[in-house]
Amino acid sequence: MAEHVAHELDNVASSSKGIKRPLSNSVNVTCKSIRKSNKTASGEIQTKVKVQTKSTVTCELCYQINPEIVTIPCNAEFECIVLTNEVLANIYTDKLDVIKHNLTNYSVYDENGHLCSMDSGIIEQNKPIYLTGYVKPIYDYDSSIENGIAVKQLGSILEWFLESYDCGSKIVIGVSTNYADYLLVEPHPSYRKYMTSIFEKVHLSKVVVERLVELKESDDPSYEDILNYVVNSVNPVTNIKFTEENLISHAQFVIDQVDQVDYESTTEYNFPLVGTQFIETLKKLSGDASSIVKMPPRRLNIHRTNSLKYDISKQKYSKATTTYLVNDIFEKIFTAQLEQYKNENVVVINEQKTVFDDIKLSKKVIKTPQELSGKYIIVKEDSSINPIIGHVQYLFQNCSKTMAHIILFIHGNHTILGDTSDPRELYLLEKCTDIDIKNVIQIADVKFKKPCKDWFKLGNAELKDISEPVDRNKINAFFYQFQYHEEFGRFEHPETPETLIGGTNQNKYCTNCVKKNLKIKSQVPELFEFVEKYKNQYFHFNYKLNNEEYKIGDFIYLKPGIFTEDLRINFEGQAPFVFNDTNKNENSTLPKNICETKYPEHYRKNLENTMRGSNESTPEPFEIAEILSMHVTKNFKSNVQILVRRMYRADQIPLGNSDKNADMNLLFWSDEQFKIKYDDIVGKCYVSHINNVQDLAAWFADGPDRFYFENKYNFLTCSIVPECQLSSVAIPTKREVNPVNYINESKKQSIPSYKKISPLRGLDIFAGCGGLSKGLEDSGLLKCKWAIEYDDNAAEAFKLNNPDTIVFVEDCNALLKLAMSGKTTNKLNQKIPQKGEVDIICGGPPCQGFSGMNRFNSGQYSLFRNSLIVSFLSYIDFYRPKFFIMENVRNFVSFNKGTVIRSTLRCITRMGYQCTFGILQAGNFGVPQTRRRLIIMAAAPGETLPFYPEPTHVFNKRNSSLNVQIGGKKYKTNCKYKESAPMRTVTVYDAWSDLPEIKNGANNEAIPYKHKPKTHLQQLLRYPNNLLSESILTDHICKDMSLLVQARMELIPISEGSDWRDLPNIEVQLADGNWTNTLVYRYHDQNNGKGPGGAFRGVCQCASGKKCNPQDKQTNTIIPWCLPHTANRNNNWAGLYGRLAWKGFCSTTITNPEPMGKQGRVLHPNQHRVVSVRECARSQGFNDAFLFYGPIINKHRQIGNAVPPPMGKAIGHEIINAIYKKSHHFCTTKD
Repeated sequence: MAEHVAHELDNVASSSKGIKRPLSNSVNVTCKSIRKSNKTASGEIQTKVKVQTKSTVTCELCYQINPEIVTIPCNAEFECIVLTNEVLANIYTDKLDVIKHNLTNYSVYDENGHLCSMDSGIIEQNKPIYLTGYVKPIYDYDSSIENGIAVKQLGSILEWFLESYDCGSKIVIGVSTNYADYLLVEPHPSYRKYMTSIFEKVHLSKVVVERLVELKESDDPSYEDILNYVVNSVNPVTNIKFTEENLISHAQFVIDQVDQVDYESTTEYNFPLVGTQFIETLKKLSGDASSIVKMPPRRLNIHRTNSLKYDISKQKYSKATTTYLVNDIFEKIFTAQLEQYKNENVVVINEQKTVFDDIKLSKKVIKTPQELSGKYIIVKEDSSINPIIGHVQYLFQNCSKTMAHIILFIHGNHTILGDTSDPRELYLLEKCTDIDIKNVIQIADVKFKKPCKDWFKLGNAELKDISEPVDRNKINAFFYQFQYHEEFGRFEHPETPETLIGGTNQNKYCTNCVKKNLKIKSQVPELFEFVEKYKNQYFHFNYKLNNEEYKIGDFIYLKPGIFTEDLRINFEGQAPFVFNDTNKNENSTLPKNICETKYPEHYRKNLENTMRGSNESTPEPFEIAEILSMHVTKNFKSNVQILVRRMYRADQIPLGNSDKNADMNLLFWSDEQFKIKYDDIVGKCYVSHINNVQDLAAWFADGPDRFYFENKYNFLTCSIVPECQLSSVAIPTKREVNPVNYINESKKQSIPSYKKISPLRGLDIFAGCGGLSKGLEDSGLLKCKWAIEYDDNAAEAFKLNNPDTIVFVEDCNALLKLAMSGKTTNKLNQKIPQKGEVDIICGGPPCQGFSGMNRFNSGQYSLFRNSLIVSFLSYIDFYRPKFFIMENVRNFVSFNKGTVIRSTLRCITRMGYQCTFGILQAGNFGVPQTRRRLIIMAAAPGETLPFYPEPTHVFNKRNSSLNVQIGGKKYKTNCKYKESAPMRTVTVYDAWSDLPEIKNGANNEAIPYKHKPKTHLQQLLRYPNNLLSESILTDHICKDMSLLVQARMELIPISEGSDWRDLPNIEVQLADGNWTNTLVYRYHDQNNGKGPGGAFRGVCQCASGKKCNPQDKQTNTIIPWCLPHTANRNNNWAGLYGRLAWKGFCSTTITNPEPMGKQGRVLHPNQHRVVSVRECARSQGFNDAFLFYGPIINKHRQIGNAVPPPMGKAIGHEIINAIYKKSHHFCTTKD
């Protein structure tokens, strides 16, 4: 074929402009429907259709339609002849076996004479392509054709390569043939557009790699992080900003470049860039790299590689600053990062085996019963696998056997600590059992380890200075300091360790038995204050259950759905008005008769059951009722029957949206009465008539579980009854809120308020913009005196919202080193907190390495970031605060098979802290977002360990799995509300519906609100602390997306569940006048079959089971080619380019909203743009007075990395309760 083309080229007619290569393919004439789109005044796209006749030619070599013909210079010679020219013959490079020249005014073409790109995949298909142009010596960089030697059919091209100079700042593209290498200087004018793709990918990969390396604030850069940088970078060749289409189109080249940088990396800590989340997402969007046809090996081990040289300086990484104790615990995990202490400062413990390590080390002992009394014993029963250990409380006879009643202990290896535990440490359980004394194999020497009197001063003490209560040379020597709750993985100091009674315990007393019996007794209702007997029923005024007293006139939470017709005792036979309206999303019915030619991807929506972010599976909140009476029958005195009055919530009756969403605390009185059982009651709540509350907002803020009513709802007529028609018993309800003398006694009730304390002095580490400390401060727990944040913009945001806080903008390790060395100020003369000054520490060590979003986290650099937990714990050990809170992503518990969480808890308990861990869902605390977070709480010796807060709002069940499994055992929190909660879920509508409409790229940082608050949540966000806010809305700005992305967003239907699969396959004229392309489906999809009329559904040959073909890539299409290309193996990319639903919730708010990012649905429910900064802030629970700082991407990052303040506030209230409990217990004991 090559000879044929050469002969044909030599014999064609020539002109002064050169030679045109004739076409070899037949011409087909078809009618094509062209859709022209113009924007209306409102920014909408109007698509117009016009039909024109257009000839199409498809080349079997280059796959182009209507290919252009190459122009060959006059008098051009073949390559082998040109190379003999005397100008070139004596030119050699440094390597004598390689000839290198320059080539200008060049064009590349195939055997059919069609201009084509070297980057089109044609080389990978083993199809020859050639060059024409003017060859010049290597030293002649002039781009003109002057003094150049015309060449034709140069090649075929074996490969193209890159060379860089000026420290990598300038890039040259070269090609290689069998004879020589050629550096490409300037393309022919008609060929310039074919080089655009190569120029784009070369400069794009340079931008990506350098950003990956420079992004120091994140060890695992996300797709959104890099994309935001890319789309704001300018291609120096075209002076046009890169787009997401460019990135995905050139994904394989970018990945190859990143891989090459990893291969050539010589940094001290080798961090694999190709293992970042960005590369993983890019691979998924573009197609797995392993499925792409690779270029066949032509010349190996030559003088270059097809990669760039980057001027990247050697990265230096801070090592974790640690205390001696923390270093000892984590040394094995983070050896490469931790500074090693001198050998003389390290205490090496010669650990001997214990009886738990090898049962053979122990010989069965025969002791008299008197010798076992009050002793710690190790028991090995025939039926047990492991020996058990316990303290003998008392002895007794059972038939002919001498039995011992023992309080059980558990070895650390069988707790959540696993193999990270101290082999000599035991943990007291709230369990006891009876054993036969003949199974005693050893008397153990167990000591109780009391906290040191100077415990708060032991920060950074050397290990040899920390007392050891155990002789580690004895196989039966152990100690204990904590009581362990197996269900929760909770470590607490025993209330009274001295109650381990032994000796002459004649009364057979056991603390655990007493607690167990009291618990059983509390679960049986106990009636008080007999009122009257009616027939066989005994009526009482109050009863007690689970240590909670209930009386007539109390308001209660009931299980959802309990008010059924068969339980109603009045209005018998009268059918109520049926009202079926909730805040849930309803399944969107698929439109009928969808034209698959226009909407070729819509069929994929049939494959999805539910939409992410939908409230379809969200449970209802508790029902609310008033207790009217309670009675038992003579023969069933423990089965308390209760008569209640139903109270309606606003969302349970047919109100307009504005009224329904106005107030979540609003109830409606009713005359309906129901008979329920005592175990249907979940808890107490507090309801008042509106006239008895002077300031509703202040009353709600003062305590939990508070509601009010003003009117009655008539369920028979479906109407609201005005206040004047309310029953006389309704008006005085909770009159004690506004006390008067004539209060009805049955209406009195003590309404608890949030406890108040003097705020603790707080230190926020890895503070970000301050979400966690903001919530804790809102609860009244702390006053944040100091904060540490390395990122300048986040630190500035923290300062804006906390002007009185000392904010250290520096590496936390460097600051801790100063504090540990005794320094009182840093280089900026900021005062460093000293020991004894910090009461509470909170913070979330950067979680990128642990995050479930980050799938590649095993690199050394990621490991370094993970070791910032070591730095955080060293702060704890040094300052020894009364309390601390550590927040991290849910995946923290499963990182490295649970080793990290185990080591963390081991380190905390080794310091002497009581601690507990659990997963909380932010959506349960009143934010329209799913965000599960690990929360570790710890309390110093002498303090009370807090419990986790109960959910205040119901949330989607699919996102509410809060149990964790570590080492084959499940752990949960203490929370009782498993199936429901006091308040309904919060929706996107609740959070955003009052915000003014803005356009794509809106950048006005201060605008008027334009609307009053429409919902309960908006009242709270706009008027925090019940104070009127400014009328100016800040940070309601959004990212400016490219013209193509904007066109796609405008074509996404404004309907629930819509996403990229609803995009039409049409041509659209963009704002710059350019037209998009239609997506061409060329292949049979073996997974999904053919569409109506036998239409293909595959956009790449991989759909039919073959390897991906780079020539199948398509760009500038409304339906992004990459999505149908990889949809079959990525859950159909459900949610990408997706709209949020007004009645739904947001996915986890991330640091950069992108339509094709992992967060999925980031388009506004009814506006053609991505979510704004203020909308993201509201989805996290930040009120509108909270400020952010820096460029828009930094503001998004500050929000996405934050802990939702409402969740922090709930945690703060629980810590305050623990503090109050301690002080109350102390006062009671003292009295």
